[in-house]
Amino acid sequence: MKNIFFLLAVVMILFSCRKKEFEINNLNGNKITVLGHGGMGIGSIYPMNSLESILNCLNLGADGTEIDVQMTKDGVLIAYHDETFDESTNLSGKAHTKTWDEIKGTRYTSPIYSNYEVISLDDLFQNISNPDEYIYFFDIKLYDANQNADFFNKFNSALIEIIDKYNLLESVYVEFRNESSIIALQEIRPDIRQFIFNEFEYGLSLAEQYNISGITISLNELSKERVELLHSRGIMIATFNTHSNKRNIEAIEYNVDFIQTDRLKHLIKILKPK
Repeated sequence: MKNIFFLLAVVMILFSCRKKEFEINNLNGNKITVLGHGGMGIGSIYPMNSLESILNCLNLGADGTEIDVQMTKDGVLIAYHDETFDESTNLSGKAHTKTWDEIKGTRYTSPIYSNYEVISLDDLFQNISNPDEYIYFFDIKLYDANQNADFFNKFNSALIEIIDKYNLLESVYVEFRNESSIIALQEIRPDIRQFIFNEFEYGLSLAEQYNISGITISLNELSKERVELLHSRGIMIATFNTHSNKRNIEAIEYNVDFIQTDRLKHLIKILKPK
């Protein structure tokens, strides 16, 4: 009798450990690209967008990562999420009002993050071995910077410099939130792939009007029907707000093309077999 119970227990354990099979049908070669959200995601032991968070994400086996990108007053691109430095660092003010020399060395203030610094994109990619082997979504956060033609020219020059310097043309998707940003980059570098980061109807309209690669949209706004509609029009989908195992699976079952997840280890485990 004990042997029977033992065998049943072993069978149950093996069954529970079986990898769930997903039938993926999308525009990304029928596979889903696994991306960390700012590296290891919200709730990690590392601050989002830090060098340590991104390196750990890539070393863990992700296909790449989403990175929040802002520009300093002197045209340096940095990896940082919040509108001001006051919210999470020992510096105050906004990125576009300060030079990189003023920002360099800025540390995150949360007790568990105090050993980590805000980093420039140049420093970040210098520290990634073979950076062109990964996929990056640059979430462009311009906030209330003076977004006139001169600003866009300066920003796009800095963006193009990073992409060309590290041979990232086939690795980067640039996420903009509005029409003027899309146009400004398309006019000078139509070969750089863009996603529109916005709500469904507006995103669909701009994606079709400017023939851009896709839409980045919250999982909360998606459904199987919406994904099928976008795919039928040749528009790829990247989604975020996948901050639980359940939401990772929901995104997979929608057949999206890219998932920017906060539950990276789980997504790698179920989508990237050893």
